[in-house]
Amino acid sequence: MLRRRDGDRAGPAFYGDMRAGVPVIGVIDDEGYRVGRFKDGDIGGDAELEPQVRLDAFRAAAKAAREVAGLYAKQGNAASSRHYETVAQQLDEQIE
Repeated sequence: MLRRRDGDRAGPAFYGDMRAGVPVIGVIDDEGYRVGRFKDGDIGGDAELEPQVRLDAFRAAAKAAREVAGLYAKQGNAASSRHYETVAQQLDEQIE
């Protein structure tokens, strides 16, 4: 998971697969979902997203949100853990 910061405000969040700290595939949650593979520094630029890519992106995003929830749970931060588990469930619902 990667979250942009705008000064003291939290910006959009990326959930998905990353390699060497660079997003590969997933979802940006920015008051709506932008879904797909990263290309040229942006996500979801394909006019017609292949259904399998969409599924893979949401699966990767839900997995990432669950990993963040687990990290917060290990740290004893139950509220944040619950928040990210809820995010994971919402991402899972996009697959169904």
